[in-house]
Amino acid sequence: MDAIRNVLVTDARGQPSERHRLVASHDWDDIRRWSDRIYMPYRVTPIGRARTPDSVLDATRIGHFTLSRFHYGIPVNIKDFSPDSGVGMVLTTVRGAGRHWSEANAYADTGVGDAFVVDTSRTHYWVDFDANHLQVNLSFSHDALAALHARWFGAPADERLWTRKFKFGGAHSSWIALLSYACRCVTELPEAVDAGPLGRHLEEMIGVHVLTQWRAQLEHPAEAVQHRMAPRHVLAAERHIREHAQHAPTLGELASVAGVSVRTLNSAFREYRQATPMRALREQRLQGVRAELLMADAGATVRSVAQAWGYANFGLFAAAYQQRFGELPSATLRSRKTG
Repeated sequence: MDAIRNVLVTDARGQPSERHRLVASHDWDDIRRWSDRIYMPYRVTPIGRARTPDSVLDATRIGHFTLSRFHYGIPVNIKDFSPDSGVGMVLTTVRGAGRHWSEANAYADTGVGDAFVVDTSRTHYWVDFDANHLQVNLSFSHDALAALHARWFGAPADERLWTRKFKFGGAHSSWIALLSYACRCVTELPEAVDAGPLGRHLEEMIGVHVLTQWRAQLEHPAEAVQHRMAPRHVLAAERHIREHAQHAPTLGELASVAGVSVRTLNSAFREYRQATPMRALREQRLQGVRAELLMADAGATVRSVAQAWGYANFGLFAAAYQQRFGELPSATLRSRKTG
């Protein structure tokens, strides 16, 4: 995973590099000029109290794909992607979390190692990112990917394909393995990727892999999580959980953020989520620890990761983890892939 996490910001010797740096800024207009150019015009809105971004964008080309490493540094909602740009995206979460909305009451959450694909020239889409988010994205031209489909699969794509938007990948997936390889090539052989057959080779591999995932959706579509439309105070508490799970907010804090009493919040969660706020928080925290263990750097320990997530009683943490995932956290750490 290190190859993906550090792509575009370190060189082949592992030293910091700004070779691919486009912008590092706190100014919304400055960031927007570059994001419009690299992705497409869209509208981004801060979520919560933080209003000033701390954004960094690095990017390079792999054939017709644009590989970018991007974060806003604060929680944001992004929507109103321009369909006229003829662009789609494969968004891979490297740090933090995202919530990718397909309908008003259906979404897919992505954690570390998960990817989400959408052709924003053919369907509506919006996304929320938490304060810790870091994305490694591949933007693509719809026309170029459609031509690739016709060449490799022998016929134009079913038009329904382009309206599918879905989550795929994961810590041990072929997608992460492929993206890691592509990122290593960008780091170690940038000139060959930029202007040689290696870049065309990577473009074909990435494109065919994404199209294969996409075609599978026509036969076995991945269902987004469906929920009844919850009241605003439930959504506010859930957002706070996603953004601050690592710091273990109290039930009182969640109720205060939501602007309701503890009793009202508990009741609403039971009605609309079939769970309590604290159960939702526990799940978010355990999933966060698991994602970090699966992507941990060499030298990381279970105890260090657990402590970073605020678990003071290691025995209780390990028991809760084993009950949730069917294995001890040490087994998860041993199974990690370093990319």
